[in-house]
Amino acid sequence: MFLEFFGGIFAVLFVIVYGYFWHRSRFFTRRGIPGPKPTSVFNGNLRELQVNRTPFNSAMLKWEKQYGKTFGYLEGGQKVVCTSDLGILHDVFGRKFENFHSRKPIHVFPFDPDTDERVNVFTSRGLRWKRLRALTSPSFGIPKLRNMQWTMLDTTKKVVELLEDLEGQEINMAKWLLESSTDVIDRIAFGKPECGVGKEQNPVTKIIRAFFDPAPFYENPIINFYSSTFEFQHWTIYFHKILLKFKGSPLTQLAAQLIQTIEEKREKQVKKQEKKKLAEKQFEEGETSALLKKDDEYEDFVDLFLNCEASEEDLKSIEKTQERYGLAKAKIEKRLSDQEIISMCSVLMLAGVDTTATAMSCLCYNLAAHPDAQRTLHAEIDDFIHSEADIHMDNVNNMKYLDWCIKESMRVLPFAAGANSRICMKTCEVGEQKLKMEAGMTIVANVWSIHLDKKLWGEDAEQFIPERWDPDADRLPKDPYAYQPFGLGPRQCMGMKFGLLEIKLMYCHLLKRFEICRNEKTKCDMAGIIVCGPHDVYVTLKRRTPMTYTDKNKLLL
Repeated sequence: MFLEFFGGIFAVLFVIVYGYFWHRSRFFTRRGIPGPKPTSVFNGNLRELQVNRTPFNSAMLKWEKQYGKTFGYLEGGQKVVCTSDLGILHDVFGRKFENFHSRKPIHVFPFDPDTDERVNVFTSRGLRWKRLRALTSPSFGIPKLRNMQWTMLDTTKKVVELLEDLEGQEINMAKWLLESSTDVIDRIAFGKPECGVGKEQNPVTKIIRAFFDPAPFYENPIINFYSSTFEFQHWTIYFHKILLKFKGSPLTQLAAQLIQTIEEKREKQVKKQEKKKLAEKQFEEGETSALLKKDDEYEDFVDLFLNCEASEEDLKSIEKTQERYGLAKAKIEKRLSDQEIISMCSVLMLAGVDTTATAMSCLCYNLAAHPDAQRTLHAEIDDFIHSEADIHMDNVNNMKYLDWCIKESMRVLPFAAGANSRICMKTCEVGEQKLKMEAGMTIVANVWSIHLDKKLWGEDAEQFIPERWDPDADRLPKDPYAYQPFGLGPRQCMGMKFGLLEIKLMYCHLLKRFEICRNEKTKCDMAGIIVCGPHDVYVTLKRRTPMTYTDKNKLLL
């Protein structure tokens, strides 16, 4: 009798739970939105999206052919609308941004962007995002980049020197470019004092790979559970916190390193202020030798974030946003907390390394596969770069063909397309067809389809042709939303200029010395659950001309 009673309760609970998930699996059917039938009532279409670790774009392109430009599917509990309709995207990323100010989470682990102290500019939303963006965006401005370029140059120079010993061999450039990008961010975001490329593999590289290229979610029972119960994050977050206490997280290693770095930076700032006050006092007493010289000490992101402060204009803008949307009044801090600095530096390490390295790897493949374009780029580099002293931010940013090559590579291989997504925060209609987006639904831009659309880019849309970016050729789409490698609207990637500068400096060093040649192993197999890119790009480097080295202090400013 006892077993029968509890057996009956279990059966009823099972029916209720299964009934809920079955009802959820028919979400788009009930709303008349076309799309693939979920293969599982629990994890929806995850298996089709992530089969064999192929990038999401493969399934999205297939589904678009079947269901049209706009369709719906389920990533576990996330109700996703995928579209290549530029009219819809104009509303979501631009015109109606106030209804779509939250990003779709990269990982499905429970996380509350409104209350979690670990929030950063990528994961935050609403006023928290507005504040963090206002505080941190000046750190990516031209004056700061001008200072950071010396670190990029030092690392890229040493990487290219190491590659000299591998001339004529089959080289996996993807691994070298990943190590280079990791070293740059490790130095700029974490304050690492010197280049570590060529010594031992940076342990952070493994953390980044594990984060951006995990096993398919449906293969991991824990991730599968969190993915399937996405809408219950407010409850499952407690299980996740317990799990972290037992298993830990590789990200805690980064946090521990940053805590120590922040403490050291603060001590230096205190000593700096004391020295400044002493010099000012001595100057007032008539000691002219105590005049303060300009402080040229290098600043990394920890320095910048410790010193950043929101302007009165930014604070007033945030307060107006509170009033406009009837949001709860809250004290707006003018400076970043230590935890926010840790979170910002961590996201820079994660996002800044893999995306930049992948962009460089894709460009490497495209140049190897298109020797005519590479010869044209060599000619431009030879015109602009006569010695190492000519490789600096102002010069490389004036190189048009280099810019066209990078843009075209990111168009034909949009590796970070998964980040072009938003969560609907307030029910509204979007696009000419008045598609109803309900609060809680997610919308994803089908970037691969847009970037390769022959109606937008011409019959040669799938080909790598840098010359299409020549404004005199009149080959570019009129709609700016036709190209979106760094996202769209107010939440466009704030590290865009940083990443592009690193790429340009690397390729000016690399192509001044070498020709990138194809070999039997040269291919570009795009894969990845989050960032989509090649793990291996094998090429052979052929010597061109030696570089004349000049001390960085003699470089043009």
